[in-house]
Amino acid sequence: MGIVQIAGLALLSVALILCLKELRASLALPTRLAAALLLFGAAFALYVPVLDRMRALFALSGAADFATPLLRAAGIAIICELAVSFCRDLGENTVANGVLLFGKLEILVLCLPLVDDVLQIAKELLNF
Repeated sequence: MGIVQIAGLALLSVALILCLKELRASLALPTRLAAALLLFGAAFALYVPVLDRMRALFALSGAADFATPLLRAAGIAIICELAVSFCRDLGENTVANGVLLFGKLEILVLCLPLVDDVLQIAKELLNF
């Protein structure tokens, strides 16, 4: 799907959600969730080729060990952004901030081995 199709789908979803909010408010939330998941799926479909290309570039550079944590961190950031946006749309800023904090901490924990590796490389370079 291209951006024109995604933008059209998003605008149709918003129009449907607004109509449902007026006619039957209980159906607006599931429709909003379905639209968000559909857009997330389309974004994920674009993310997969980027992921493959990034793995190939890391393999060519000899830094393949760094690829998995960095790409996982990018995936965590994307998922957190989606969840935070959804929570904020529903007016739950406290929950959104909790998701944001958890996502940041998970990325930090995920990247701690990278920090160790970088510090080890720096230590070896300083010993020369």
